[in-house]
Amino acid sequence: MDPPGGEGPENARRAYLREFLAAGIEGHRTRELQDEILILEASATATVDGEEIGYRRLPVAIRREADRGRRARLEKARLEVVSDRLNPLHLVALERAHGVADELLGASYEAYCERLSGIDFDALERRTEAFLEETRELHLDLLGHYVGRLLPEADLEDLRIHDLARLLHGHRFERLFPGDEMVARIEGTVSAMGLDPTAQGRIEFDLEERPGKSPRAFCAAVRVPEEIKLVILPHGGHDDWATFLHELGHALHFAHVDPESPMEFRRLGDNGVTEAYAMTFDHLLHLPPFLRRVVGVGSIEDFPRFAAFRDLVMIRRYAAKFSYERSLHRDGAGSDRAREYVERLTEATGARAPEALYLEDVDPHFYCVRYLRAWMLAGALHRTLRERFGEEWFRDPRAGELLTSAWSSGQRHRAETLAREELGVEELTFEPVMEMIRERV
Repeated sequence: MDPPGGEGPENARRAYLREFLAAGIEGHRTRELQDEILILEASATATVDGEEIGYRRLPVAIRREADRGRRARLEKARLEVVSDRLNPLHLVALERAHGVADELLGASYEAYCERLSGIDFDALERRTEAFLEETRELHLDLLGHYVGRLLPEADLEDLRIHDLARLLHGHRFERLFPGDEMVARIEGTVSAMGLDPTAQGRIEFDLEERPGKSPRAFCAAVRVPEEIKLVILPHGGHDDWATFLHELGHALHFAHVDPESPMEFRRLGDNGVTEAYAMTFDHLLHLPPFLRRVVGVGSIEDFPRFAAFRDLVMIRRYAAKFSYERSLHRDGAGSDRAREYVERLTEATGARAPEALYLEDVDPHFYCVRYLRAWMLAGALHRTLRERFGEEWFRDPRAGELLTSAWSSGQRHRAETLAREELGVEELTFEPVMEMIRERV
């Protein structure tokens, strides 16, 4: 579903600008709600077992908590904030966003996002539904294996979302990933590809801990390509490595965009492209040579298989989220949607999803679509890098040249066009990323 007239440069620029302006109008109509949500998230606290914990610290506390009973109490406290204080705001924001879609295009929110993005939602959902069906047995086998190994206190038949958070945290692998050396070792890898980790000072790392700082890492492209901020709140373990690598992929992409490109290609476009570059970097944790040479793991044990399991869970989760969000925006919020959220997310992940998250776990403009397409593009890019430069492509300057060449175009092309023109891939599918997963399991 390309912009009218095809994906020529001028049509693409107009399409990206339309999407940007629509998102800006939507943001303007919901700005006070979003401000209220952010203030609430930063200031809210919960008291669990006599300890007062900030709302934003609860997800970290949950995944790091070994005691299942306390973990459940932490999760209960978090969900109470969501249900009682955040969801009413999310509901009003949702209604206003739907109003913008009707005002601008006379369309449902789903159709509005589909038309603005140029992405065929039906075609994507056919792929995600097939993916869920094809990976069901593999997912259940791996889930049973890791629950038995890493979470013996939990019952597979009564697995909860807080259990899954703890499981995916992979606490037994933490000792393999030195936190104090993470940045230096990853910077060394980037240098081995012939790249400057800070892109000659255009990238700034914000690693310090501050009161109220969001635990969610992000890359802020303040001025592309001149000023890029990478923000992370490290807590140790492979989560930090994966997160830092992911955000570094974003940062390096934006810092290498051709400064002469039009604003629409430097700042706007298909975010599935930059998410794919980010995933290509965090997928380094799938590679035994990276684990040995860069992380410094003497014996990689079961970690590559665990990393593949995590990826599989997340793709299945976003596939279910996509179908659920289509239903939410098509049929409206209510008890039926809350039940549907529980059913779809529980089936996809194997852990019971709580009804309270049916609005909180929804990103604007179907951003889940960008992630799903990014997994497909990242799989194709990773396959190309391995085929051309070997399993240790992350140490080859030729890989750096390929990446900087692709990065220079910003997000001029949609994911499909980029795959076709840069990688020679005619169609984006989940097969390349599933190939990576199957190799590890």
